[in-house]
Amino acid sequence: MDMTEVCHRLSRRRSRPIHATEYPLAANGPFGLWIPGRKSEWILFQSQTTPLHQQHIIAHELGHILCGHRPDPILPGDGVDPTSFDWGTLRRTAYDTDQEHEAEITATLLLETARTWTEISLPTGSARARRAQRTLSHQARWL
Repeated sequence: MDMTEVCHRLSRRRSRPIHATEYPLAANGPFGLWIPGRKSEWILFQSQTTPLHQQHIIAHELGHILCGHRPDPILPGDGVDPTSFDWGTLRRTAYDTDQEHEAEITATLLLETARTWTEISLPTGSARARRAQRTLSHQARWL
């Protein structure tokens, strides 16, 4: 499972669309952004990086959403094209706030969970295996 699928699942769970969009953000700007609106949310992530880094960027921004963080007060609001804003002013080069630490920890947990779901396939032939699968999938119902 990739972070785009996590966005879709979280969107359904919250009844609020989350759009993850690749965008060529300026080199002196942030790698990713979370832009909440009244009806939907946007995650812009750097297009000029590796797919693995892109997954981490999306997971980090999802971390902000899942942790209930407040967005940066200088972000554009509803009705503003997020691709027209000067994102260079928001570049964070260190994760020195509690919110950034929480988002990074959450990103790590999301990526590990997604990797585990991708790599592990439980057999479904026996009743015991089906029961184990139901039990394990119950643990991640928040996705």
